[in-house]
Amino acid sequence: MRKFFGIFTGLLILLSGTIAIGIYWTFYRPLPEYNITLEQPELNQPVDLYWDSHGVPHIYGQNKEDLYYSLGYAHAQDRLWQMTVTQMAAEGRFAEFLGKDLLPLDITQRTLGFWRMAQKIETTLSDSTRSYLEAYSKGVNAYADQHPKSLPIQFSLTDMEPIPWTPTHSVALARMMAWELNLAWRSELTYAYLFEQLPGNQFQQILPDNRFFNFETAADTTDSLTTTLLPFLKNDQRVRHIIGAQGTHTGSNAWAVNTDKSTTESPLLGGDPHLALSIPGKWYEVHLNVNDQNLSGATIPGAPMVVLGRNDHLAWSLTNIMLDDTDFFEEAIDPDNPDEYLLDSLAGEPLYESFEEQQEVIPIKNEGDTVFTRRLTKHGPVISDIYPDQQLIGDRVITMKWTGHEVSNEVEALLGMNWAQSFEAFQKHARDFKVPGQHFVYADRDGNIARLALANVPVRDNNPILFRKGWDPSQDWRGYVPYEELPSEINPDRGWVANANQKPVNDNYPHYLSIYWEDNARYNRITQYMAENEQLSPEIFQQMQNDSRSLYAKKLMDQIFPVLKKHPDRFDTVISYLENWDFSYNQSETAASIMDVFMLRLSQNTFADEMTEPVYESFIKFTAIPERILIRLLQDGSSFFDNINTDEQETREQIINRSMDQTISFLRSRFGPEPFEWRWEQLHTITLKPELLGEAAEQPEAPSALKIIVENLLSIGPLPVRGHSSTLNNGEYDWNDPYEMTLGPSIRRIIDFSEPGYTLSILPTGQSENPFSPYYGNQTQSWIEGQYKRLYRDSTFFNNAAYETMRLLPIN
Repeated sequence: MRKFFGIFTGLLILLSGTIAIGIYWTFYRPLPEYNITLEQPELNQPVDLYWDSHGVPHIYGQNKEDLYYSLGYAHAQDRLWQMTVTQMAAEGRFAEFLGKDLLPLDITQRTLGFWRMAQKIETTLSDSTRSYLEAYSKGVNAYADQHPKSLPIQFSLTDMEPIPWTPTHSVALARMMAWELNLAWRSELTYAYLFEQLPGNQFQQILPDNRFFNFETAADTTDSLTTTLLPFLKNDQRVRHIIGAQGTHTGSNAWAVNTDKSTTESPLLGGDPHLALSIPGKWYEVHLNVNDQNLSGATIPGAPMVVLGRNDHLAWSLTNIMLDDTDFFEEAIDPDNPDEYLLDSLAGEPLYESFEEQQEVIPIKNEGDTVFTRRLTKHGPVISDIYPDQQLIGDRVITMKWTGHEVSNEVEALLGMNWAQSFEAFQKHARDFKVPGQHFVYADRDGNIARLALANVPVRDNNPILFRKGWDPSQDWRGYVPYEELPSEINPDRGWVANANQKPVNDNYPHYLSIYWEDNARYNRITQYMAENEQLSPEIFQQMQNDSRSLYAKKLMDQIFPVLKKHPDRFDTVISYLENWDFSYNQSETAASIMDVFMLRLSQNTFADEMTEPVYESFIKFTAIPERILIRLLQDGSSFFDNINTDEQETREQIINRSMDQTISFLRSRFGPEPFEWRWEQLHTITLKPELLGEAAEQPEAPSALKIIVENLLSIGPLPVRGHSSTLNNGEYDWNDPYEMTLGPSIRRIIDFSEPGYTLSILPTGQSENPFSPYYGNQTQSWIEGQYKRLYRDSTFFNNAAYETMRLLPIN
């Protein structure tokens, strides 16, 4: 027995040792050395990288080429796998590395044409921008080449090697970010379908704004036409899930106050872009110094520009304009020649033109290559070709026109803005930023504040919401709104500027921008703070960014509470919690859970019976739409409140009561009979999952080992979180899969120009993608609790922070 035990112990020790060695070589070995001197043949002069206690590199170079080379090296050191996923998405190469099942995603990505567009843009780069991108790419590739045995575990799990980085990848990354922030197209496909299915009066009720809709000019589509395109939404959604771009409230908060409205007697700026949350996160913080000039802020691994930043003179943050920058066109095919489409039917004799065809070979892992043909008209790519197994009825196809298919150079614009030394210089470069449409909220040490609207806003007539007639030239776009006519705001008398993705213009604005705004709740909460405080401090800015009070919930409460109070016995518990609620979505709030479960039940009971299940799922995907519409219908009444599947005519009050009954039943069945257990923290949590592997582990056929690694090593959570999509502290969840938070503040930043030495910031995760790094998820708890760190950005760093030094030296 003792001998058996000894053998067993020996085997256990051997097994444990093998596992320990495997863990070391898989995880710890790839961790970078921060106190080290390395020779780099591509450098011209020495560069010093000082790594602070949060893994942020402070890079000191003597010229910009070496500076950007070193930034590329740092990005690759901490985020090479994340950048590789971006490469596969940009080029449409998932099937090449991961197998045939992902071929439909490659076809989608190649149809959208990110890589071809990037190649076009690259030919327009200035010599200086090209040299910076080339230097950056060399830095990325140098790290990958010099550390073949220290690659992140993700490469081993997928049996991949790094893909060489090129300047085209950096340009494509910027264009893919523009697509991530494009919200209108998904809703427009859904609306095109609903236009065919619903009576005219009901269709107008579900438009967020029907001032731009004209029944007389609406295209006469067929049911099969738009039904065929609905899977396009699901395909795109899967790509977004793989690359960590899920969520629909891809907006932001940003505000700035001038000297008079600041307690520090200097301008203040705050920003917290709302993007999908995964691990690692979207942003990578840096501090760059060249020739005694400082630039700090948030970069996206894969490109050298600081996207949200501050230099020695000025600072800026971004919010999404929510621009409708996409239209779908029905195209008529020549009945005698399927290779031609109708260009103009109004000029007497029909005028046809040949499709432009672009053939591409798509390699497939462990299989042969396949050939994909991309067809284009003058309006853009034929997106109905994405599903060749679904035949359209009739002779029409659908093309998509998007401002992102126009040549514009946001990389060059941002590089110019990064180092601008004045408001005038910043504006000069800002004019070249076109896609995606963004508000740049700006402040500088001279006291200027501004909200600059930067976008290519299409000039168009007729219905901007539904399909347009490709054979009618009057429905084509007619250029773009001039820069001078964009809805910007500079140094207003009130002393502050802000945007929270609300409508930035009044009804007298002469150009159509969008109907896809967020509800005004977040912006109105900002204005409350501005009105209640004669002057604002950095501490108040922190309070604002972490504010979880919903003015939307208050509006909804005003509509439903009088109905509920008519039944005090039926809803006694609910009434008690709701009437004592301050509309905050804090973790301890039971009323928050009641309100949100009710809101989803109300939406389903109101709309779902008039829509098929896939269409309803698509309709509520961009939750800002049902949120805005529900408030209006509750105020004005609607025929949607009648369930068409029952013989009895139902009323608004009956739908409200039924929805609340269902809410109580759901909460009791899930958490028990005690309302104290229904707290928001029980319902609303977040789990930060890795890109691609997180999606792969969710598949039914995923290996158990992969699930274990993803769930127990690469993911963080579930963690309770406060906030809601309608609060400044955004906590969006997918209505189709409630109530797990998927999108929120991807970084929080506060700049006080009276404190030139640092910026306050916090990330939801950390700088590294290696789960054994001290910088993997090390900021998550601080982010949840509303805390901040200091990002030093000048020489005060050396006196106030601990750091390690990496020296990159040229080879003499």
